Amino acid sequence: MVALLVGVFSLSAFGVVYFLMRGSTVEVPNVVGKTETDAAEALEDAGLRMLVKGRAQNDNIPAHTVSDQSPAPGAIVKTGQFVRVSVSLGTSPTQTN
Repeated sequence: MVALLVGVFSLSAFGVVYFLMRGSTVEVPNVVGKTETDAAEALEDAGLRMLVKGRAQNDNIPAHTVSDQSPAPGAIVKTGQFVRVSVSLGTSPTQTN
């Protein structure tokens, strides 16, 4: 009976610790304007993961720079969550005739 109680207690304690660690929250850092590499590092340091949702030409934002993110900077999210970013490919190529 004692062994059964110890086993149940151990499993319960493990479950509580697991959900407490899994349930941590963090503020999303602002990665817009950072290079793709710097953005990934900043998000990883915050306990988040980066997912590139798209890449597009942008005449106003240098190549390999984050142009948009979701969730927005300052949002409170669970650790381990993905932050979706768009990455600039830089200026549009000019046509020569």
